[in-house]
Amino acid sequence: MFFKKTDIFFETFKAIAENLNRAALDFSEEIHNPSPEKKGLTNIQDYEKTGDRYTHTIIKELNKTFITPLEREDIMNLAVKMDDILDGIEATLIRMDIYDIKDMNIFIKRNAEIILEQCQEVQKSIEKLVTKKFLDIRAHAVRINELENEADHLFNNSLRELVSSCTDAIEFVKYKQIYEMLEEITDICEDVANILESILMRNS
Repeated sequence: MFFKKTDIFFETFKAIAENLNRAALDFSEEIHNPSPEKKGLTNIQDYEKTGDRYTHTIIKELNKTFITPLEREDIMNLAVKMDDILDGIEATLIRMDIYDIKDMNIFIKRNAEIILEQCQEVQKSIEKLVTKKFLDIRAHAVRINELENEADHLFNNSLRELVSSCTDAIEFVKYKQIYEMLEEITDICEDVANILESILMRNS
């Protein structure tokens, strides 16, 4: 990456958001159409490595930049939380592989769709941030929160269905953990939305 000094933070945020959005798309596609060769997992691991490099760029530039375009804390928190989303996606796919999850049921599929839509909203928010259209961030942050609320209801329903129908203790533990990991990703997306709203309030 070779960006002008004045653009480095915003351009890196754009790169992080684009990388995250691609990862979420591959994640959703792998959930809906699992590939025998586990192509989705391989791709996600590549995205995660790329995301780590972008996060390290932010940290390095923060350490040597005196005047930043946003509050230093906001820059750091936003970069780390977006990276946490990608880490969560990777961890979930790895756990699914270890547990040999075969049944990508409606709860898992809908969670993947929610995560993808949240990541799309994150990317749109970052585009508004980069162009300094701070007030336009709110609608995207609100949508991310709405999706997180849907994920909460989905999590409760998935557990209710699991308790009532699963008679195999090992399968119960497997699916319960996967549901929890998926719900945690949506929570982290909400954390990103909250950081963006904080940036909005500081700069509007």
